[in-house]
Amino acid sequence: MEQKDMVSRRNFIKTSGVVALGAAALGLAGCGPKPAQNAANDAATSVADISWDEEYDVVVVGAGAAGLATAVAMATEGGDSTTLLLEKGATPIGSGNSPVCSGSFHITEDPDAFAVYMKAMLGGMTATPASVYETYAQGAAENWEWLTGLGMAEDDVKITPQGDGKAEWFELENSDSFSKCQFKSDNADENRQHISKFLSSVLEQYPEQVMRKTSAPLTALVQDPETKAVLGGVYEDKGKSVYVKARKGVVMTCGGFENDPEMLQDYLSFERMHAAGASLNTGDGHRICAKLGAGMWHMNSFAGAWSNGISLDGQKTMPYRSLKKALGIVVGVNGRRFYQEWEGTTMFTKGEEGPLSLHYGCRHGHQNFGGEWKMLPLPDKQWFVYDSEGKRFGAYMGKDVVNNTLQNQTEKTEIDPTIDAVADGYALTADTIEELAALMEVPVDELVNTVNVWNASCEKGVDEQFHRPSDQLAPVSTPPFFAIPCIPEVLNTDGGPRRNEKAQILDVDGEPIPNLYSSGEFGSIWAAKYQGSGNITECMVFGRIAARELIAKA
Repeated sequence: MEQKDMVSRRNFIKTSGVVALGAAALGLAGCGPKPAQNAANDAATSVADISWDEEYDVVVVGAGAAGLATAVAMATEGGDSTTLLLEKGATPIGSGNSPVCSGSFHITEDPDAFAVYMKAMLGGMTATPASVYETYAQGAAENWEWLTGLGMAEDDVKITPQGDGKAEWFELENSDSFSKCQFKSDNADENRQHISKFLSSVLEQYPEQVMRKTSAPLTALVQDPETKAVLGGVYEDKGKSVYVKARKGVVMTCGGFENDPEMLQDYLSFERMHAAGASLNTGDGHRICAKLGAGMWHMNSFAGAWSNGISLDGQKTMPYRSLKKALGIVVGVNGRRFYQEWEGTTMFTKGEEGPLSLHYGCRHGHQNFGGEWKMLPLPDKQWFVYDSEGKRFGAYMGKDVVNNTLQNQTEKTEIDPTIDAVADGYALTADTIEELAALMEVPVDELVNTVNVWNASCEKGVDEQFHRPSDQLAPVSTPPFFAIPCIPEVLNTDGGPRRNEKAQILDVDGEPIPNLYSSGEFGSIWAAKYQGSGNITECMVFGRIAARELIAKA
């Protein structure tokens, strides 16, 4: 090989991540210092020159529900196949959303009908092919048999059929074609209290087939520059770079990018956003796959957003949904309301008569906007305003409250009077709205008018501005008054590398990148409306598919 060709080839390999493997070289956000390198591999001029430190049949990146499901399928169906399950964080069940979400998932006895519901949720969106959402529906039909085959008992779970208007989009065709299934959190056996714990406990039975490593972030994938096949990867372990060969392939189960400020600004246009669950979802895998030519989809799709309280100094965020917004109003920096504040994961009147276009509420961040259910572009700076009656009944539930799931947020249940948002550093207070507006630095006349209009609506029993339900109206009229600053909050992002029905990651031309797969919210199938419990379902369905595709390889 001529020197010019060798240099050109080596530069291409560097670009693909074969040689330039450190975090700084890859430009990975949120990663630690560049780990020590392997001198021989630094000098490699072709993939044939790489000295592998470890070899497995499959490498799975990320130990949330998607990674666990993939590894479980490899262990239980792959015979003597070996799998390395890497986790960036310190916990073996992941540092993303899986361990802290409800853990519920879909089951169905009629996947064809369920696929019709999936299509209806997409509406006019065509980027998700029928083959993908139909595969999801078929996979949901397998969930029960698969989990019981792993040892789940019927008594371990609660099953909630989604008929009678219970489905998140009950107005759509075949919304009653599935059920939600969830491990009971009060099960005596801790391993049967959550789907992640259950799958992890199954893996513990297969130590010979699955090696699990924590605090081991992937820093690069190794790709053959000629065939484009992924040959393995590089991960950091105790400050050193470890080159691991994946004989059959790599499955990326890295979750979203909720914790990466730059990506949130680029794709969701939020200046600042609070991630309700994940702490380490910083888009590392997205960048790594982009270097290999992966095409991206659904990058502006996410579950959320709603308002989340932050401290007055901006340094602390409240736990997930610790404010009861229906006990007050939310205004922007102009002192005006801008949406209906009866918000939350699923705050809507279930089974309500009439078409979807006339209904209101909040469904995983989607709200009625012009008769269509869209993700609202919430302002980066907001204020939750309430009065002493709101304080009395828990507008602020306390700095340690997690996951306030009350459907009726105006329920008259008094809380501990010592719970004080002002003392906790979250709220401003004043005896008049005028004084409060001055403290908030919003136009005084605007806030006064907003509160007056709101109180008149409460007296009339009709929110003519944003159609909050009549039983969710609480006036802001009894001093003293309070204001808590808020920012948008997200459960998870959906965007990432495009995937097909075989769980293969596709390049920018729509062709599979050889030996590279994905599952879960790392390039999720969700693009428009979202049905609760769909994320965990997707994790299991495409995790199994990826594993089976790899097992079938010679």
